[in-house]
Order: sequence, then C-alpha cells, then structure tokens
Amino acid sequence: MTPRFVRQAALFYGAFAILAVIWNSFRGRGFPLFGDSLTSSLLLGVAAAAMTVSLGFLTYRVLPVFRRLADELAPTILDGSSRVGLVLVAIFSGVGEEMVFRGVLQEEIGLVAASIIFGLVHIGPDRRYLVWTAWVVLAGFLFGILYERTGGLLAPTVAHALHNAITLLVWKAQWKSA
Repeated sequence: MTPRFVRQAALFYGAFAILAVIWNSFRGRGFPLFGDSLTSSLLLGVAAAAMTVSLGFLTYRVLPVFRRLADELAPTILDGSSRVGLVLVAIFSGVGEEMVFRGVLQEEIGLVAASIIFGLVHIGPDRRYLVWTAWVVLAGFLFGILYERTGGLLAPTVAHALHNAITLLVWKAQWKSA
C-alpha cells in the first residue's frame, strides 16, 4: 500500500464516518462510543479479534479454498506496503465500517440485515470469493453482537481493526517479497 493508497483509504473511510454522523444526526441519534464499560469493551474487542484471527488462520490451514484465496490476494494487497500503512488502513476500515454498519445500519434494520449487507459489501470478483463473503457475514454477526452487548462502538471497532491489522501484518511477514 503506497502512501497514496493510505490517503485514499483515509478519505474513503472518513467519508463513511461523516455520512454515518450525518445520518444519525438527522435521526436524532448520537454514537454510543464506549458503551457500558470502557474496560470491558476493550477486553471484549481484543478477545473477539483473537478469536476471529485464530479462526481465520485455522480455516487457512484446513480449507484449501481459503488458502488459495489468501495466497492470491495477499501479494496484490501487500504490494509495496509498509507495516504502518497496513495498520492505518486497518484502523480506518474498522472505524469507518463499524460506524456505518453497527452505528447506523444495525440501528435502522437490525443485526441480521446489517450483517448480511456487511458481507455483501465485501463480495469478491467471482464465485470463488463467496466463501469469504460468508466469513465476513459471520464476522458482522460477531461485531453486531459486541455492539449490542456492550452498548457501544468501541468493542466491535477494536475487534474489526485489530483483526484486519493482525491479518495484514502476518501476511506481510509471510509474503516478504510483497
């Protein structure tokens, strides 16, 4: 990820966040950031990220379809990327997407519909990626449950951003040529 890509991600996910704030302000809602407890939200977010990362690496080892997709995607995604750039994009995507999918859509249409739309937004270029889309729907359910249980965006945002950052950094270490 070049510095230009990182800037584009910042603008894209920043626009997501701004749209979410505007939408909720028109609906008379704010954003519950920390929920019931800052500490439990942070801990639950980290625990959820540990779970999704572990399951992701397990499926990579067990299911050849996941391994083929990761082996195909990683070099393209990581091309020219720095570790700092990867972490920044992970943070931007976690914040922007959670504000929209949990903070707006889940409030408007519920957990199930928001999770399905979350997965559909992450659909790949062909049918091989449907398994990844299904994985993202499940992650959306987990993030949505975190949002409901903690009463705030912190736990799902930490889980989402940390999952993305760890996955990208492990890919970076694994595909050193990228």
